[in-house]
Amino acid sequence: MVNKKSKKKNLKRVETSKKLDKPSFLNLNTTKIIFFIFSLILIIFIARISLASLLPAKFFWPLAIGLVAFLGLFFYFAFKRNISSKTSLVLVNLFAVVLSVGMIYSGLKINELSDFINRNFEDNKSYAIYNLIVKKDAEINSPEELKNKEIFTYEEPVKEISNSKLTRFVEDRIPGASLEYKEDLSTVMERAAKLSDVASLVNNGTYESYISVNSGYEDEIKIIATYKIEIDGKVEEEEPTSANLSNTPFILYINGIDTRTDGMPSRSLADVNILAAVNPNTKKILLVAIPRDTYVQLSGTTGLMDKLTHAGSRGGVALSKATIEDFMGVTIDRYIRVNFNFVKGLVDGIGGITVTNDLDRTLTLDGCTYNPGDNFVDGKCALRFARERKSYSTGDRHRGENQEQVITRILEKVSSSSSLIKNYSTILSSLNDYFDTNVSSADITALVRMQLNDMSSWTVESYNINGTGAMAKTYSYPNQNLYVMMPDVTTVATAKNKISALLSE
Repeated sequence: MVNKKSKKKNLKRVETSKKLDKPSFLNLNTTKIIFFIFSLILIIFIARISLASLLPAKFFWPLAIGLVAFLGLFFYFAFKRNISSKTSLVLVNLFAVVLSVGMIYSGLKINELSDFINRNFEDNKSYAIYNLIVKKDAEINSPEELKNKEIFTYEEPVKEISNSKLTRFVEDRIPGASLEYKEDLSTVMERAAKLSDVASLVNNGTYESYISVNSGYEDEIKIIATYKIEIDGKVEEEEPTSANLSNTPFILYINGIDTRTDGMPSRSLADVNILAAVNPNTKKILLVAIPRDTYVQLSGTTGLMDKLTHAGSRGGVALSKATIEDFMGVTIDRYIRVNFNFVKGLVDGIGGITVTNDLDRTLTLDGCTYNPGDNFVDGKCALRFARERKSYSTGDRHRGENQEQVITRILEKVSSSSSLIKNYSTILSSLNDYFDTNVSSADITALVRMQLNDMSSWTVESYNINGTGAMAKTYSYPNQNLYVMMPDVTTVATAKNKISALLSE
């Protein structure tokens, strides 16, 4: 015979069960629905992390095992054991929802990073920028006003775009206009500056090179249009080596362009030329700065030598890279070419850096103040610091030292703190379209995975190639004397030895 106390207990269990069966967050049926949603999110999340290949094994497996373990526990409570305690049910459901939201958020961030990598490290497209210029006081202010007119253009020595393609491009945008090709650059540039009814179409690299050696020309003309034209494939001579950069020493060529146009034109003056010899096994980097005015033989040319910076305006990063390989007797494994805005965005993204003014006086440059000694700066002032040369007796050579300093301080902050992880969304958005590289997505994921694995700091050493200033004719401008730097062969030899020693450690 069942006593009254037993009946009361059974009635309470039935009542509790009925209460839990009501539609609510405490309902066991709701728990089962949450379980299935959580399971789906978990499978997608783990698959996404695995495919991204960014997380080291020592982090990936504990995370995956922990999530799967919770999934098993969740299954036990949802299907094997009825939970009569409201508190237990709330905790199980709440924890599953929080984990689901966390996985969704993390998955979106991983997608953001993957999209950035695919866009910037797997994009084989390259673009030429052309400027349409007219006389400063000409009444022509738009391309449409050049209808049925003749436009002069320079017959570029390095072909990125065929004449027929460039002609069609112009004719499609300016009805009736025709291009007349000239082999003499001065003719093309001077006609636009002197004649009110004439326009010239000039590659941005050629334009920037010309105004750099013809003081005052920029004040005589105006740009009425800028065109971005896709060229036929990347301008590279050969495919990069397939070595795993996370465990193989390599040389990275850092090529900085101070372009007057947005984005990354295929050709521009090579204002920054730094070889970074990297040994991931010893965590050492050697930065070797080669001044922009170094007098070198451009690769593939004979006769007159030229400024190194002109290699970038004549043949883009491919010619700059080949010229430096010839000059230094090294093989450059990878390159990264950056617009100076890249530096500004990166420094702001990691929260600023500290730079050292080694002068015994305060520098004030475009609103940026640098006291003697250390100064904490944002992206704008870090970039201005890296650009300055007129304040130093050694000019461009000191600028190279400052550029190396900025690179070193960025590397130190990124590798020794969580700045990169905390601010990577900001960093990615600010860097898009301001660099191009032949570093592949496989390269970059291997390097990120290596750094996340131990987050150890790197030792960075700097060395500068030196020389003596002189005036000389150049391959690009054979009819006028320009300032050049005759390289000191002793410093060149020392740089070669330092690179060789670091790569062989």
